[in-house]
Amino acid sequence: MSDFPTCADELTLSWLQNQLSQAFPNSTLEGFSLETIGVGQGFMGQLVRIQLDFQEHRPDLPDTIIAKFASAKLETRELAAKMNYYGREIGFYQDFHSQAGIPIPKSFAIHYDAANSHFVLLLEDLAPATITDQVEGNSEAESEQVIIAFARFHSHWWNSPALLTTSWAESITNARPISDTLELFMNSMRQAEQTQRFAAYPEMQRLIPLLIPLFRMEPPQPFPFTLVHGDLRSDNIFFPRNSRGHFKVIDWQTTGIGQPMTDIARWLTQSISIEQRRKTEHTLLQLYHRQLVANGINNYSYKSMLNEYKLNLVVTLLMFSMSMDDIDQSSDRAAPLFHVMYSRLDAALVDWEVEKILKILPYLLPFMKLSTWIKTKLARPKTP
Repeated sequence: MSDFPTCADELTLSWLQNQLSQAFPNSTLEGFSLETIGVGQGFMGQLVRIQLDFQEHRPDLPDTIIAKFASAKLETRELAAKMNYYGREIGFYQDFHSQAGIPIPKSFAIHYDAANSHFVLLLEDLAPATITDQVEGNSEAESEQVIIAFARFHSHWWNSPALLTTSWAESITNARPISDTLELFMNSMRQAEQTQRFAAYPEMQRLIPLLIPLFRMEPPQPFPFTLVHGDLRSDNIFFPRNSRGHFKVIDWQTTGIGQPMTDIARWLTQSISIEQRRKTEHTLLQLYHRQLVANGINNYSYKSMLNEYKLNLVVTLLMFSMSMDDIDQSSDRAAPLFHVMYSRLDAALVDWEVEKILKILPYLLPFMKLSTWIKTKLARPKTP
């Protein structure tokens, strides 16, 4: 039994008063009301907006805050426990909140029960800033803003030894034994064959069987490495609206050590239309690389970056090939959202001729591991 609220119905005036008194001393909370938000946008948790009624009238007291809870669905919580999704977000806010290197919401309370896979976060309400519609896709100007912000963020954590001292920031691709991942993958392939989940996405359906040889050995640790968001898409980015609000990034449940292209590949293949990606992809990749150099990263060539980008298209394919049955997809928005994510990735796999990479990658993995080991020994870590 957790000693904090695990859902909106368990919130009480006394608990909220106790939590907020630490962030807002000498304040008295007289009442509150709740509004469910984020339906069809977040799949691993529950979000509510809390309207606050303070006795005092002070400019520092917020009218609203956001409460984030674990999923109400047991299967989703069990999946989160396997991959430590909740532990990653809690660890991020506890350890790096004041030095994140990118704008994120302020946190007012953090509680986590790892044994029962429950948590609660009280966070700043980012309104009037809003997210964009991932189904519709982002504009070039919005993508430029994201690319610049994440080049700065990645530079901030580039080969940082601080990441290696945390228990939660382990690379997601290395978080589970390769045998366990293979078992999950084969189960997912059988389910997909029964449900015809990828029938409308011919390149994904054709390439997924080519992933099997990649499970012959553990993947190499990422290098160069940085702190990655892991789920960089429209639903997790707040943009100012009409010069009001601020650019901020939410949902850090998949954060951890990774290749910088992990985030960039996700954004370019998930959050902009196929036509927009084909028109602006190389321009945005060049912008990202220029921003890395401007932020002091001088030993990461554009050619190396493009090779990593292609590899992360494979990683994205692997991620989407896994079963999504344990993720809550009950909202009306889930089906169209997953359709655009699959179809956009499908087109990118064709455009970048990922089949060629998949056919040689199993033979390259041993050399990649050796190369990573050598680079690690020779590198001088960058302290943020």
